[in-house]
Amino acid sequence: MGLFQKKVSPEQQKVVDNLRKVLGDKDFKLFERLVQEELAHPPKVAIIGKSGVGKSTTINSLFGLEEKVSHTGHGTTEASKQIIELPQGGKLEVIDMPGLGEDIELDEEYAKIYERTLPKADVVLYVIQGNLKALTEDQKILRDIVENVMGNLKGRLVVGLNQVDKIGPGTWNTKFNYPSPEQEDNINRRCQDIQKKLSSALSIKVEQVEYYSAEKRYRLYHLLATIIKASGNVGWKFSINPADPIELADPSVQNLLRKQLED
Repeated sequence: MGLFQKKVSPEQQKVVDNLRKVLGDKDFKLFERLVQEELAHPPKVAIIGKSGVGKSTTINSLFGLEEKVSHTGHGTTEASKQIIELPQGGKLEVIDMPGLGEDIELDEEYAKIYERTLPKADVVLYVIQGNLKALTEDQKILRDIVENVMGNLKGRLVVGLNQVDKIGPGTWNTKFNYPSPEQEDNINRRCQDIQKKLSSALSIKVEQVEYYSAEKRYRLYHLLATIIKASGNVGWKFSINPADPIELADPSVQNLLRKQLED
């Protein structure tokens, strides 16, 4: 089956048909073969974070995975690599890194794993629990180990602030699966402050720090866009199919929410 023979939406099919007309059958087949060859080498995402920050939930929700990704166990001596089939086609290589700062004796060994692995990744996602006030330890790890290992590749680094649904004051509106106006305002204020601090401390762009909630599927498109941008020339290989946040809303309002999005 050809790359463009899979089930696609009417809009996608229109793009394919127009591309075939512009290129002609011969060049279109050549283009299709080249794309297939490129897709045989899936983008590599290295994900880092301490236990409980939601690494697995982040990857599963971010790419709408049916085949769930599990995280690396404590005490491992190597990064865990897993090739995932994406629901809309293509593949993704997830490299789950052991978390630093949890065991002093293991940190030195883990740092060696980072040194071997991170430079080979297309993008590195460092997940932090965004509702915590103390980020000093994560900041130190990012500055002294992650950035040091990546060197001039630090443009590939994305810092994800997860679990922002737990930031207050204000409460999460479970009916609409969305923060209340008060909570959303406080989420924005808190996370934008963290963005500026991390950007300054790590000498990275503010845009490389993104906040979201993997469990509530909140702002997943923002995080995915940041990852795609950081991955550079391989960004086109990523499937844009994050888990649907409306599915978590009350069934009585789901149609209303979808209609509002369409409008």
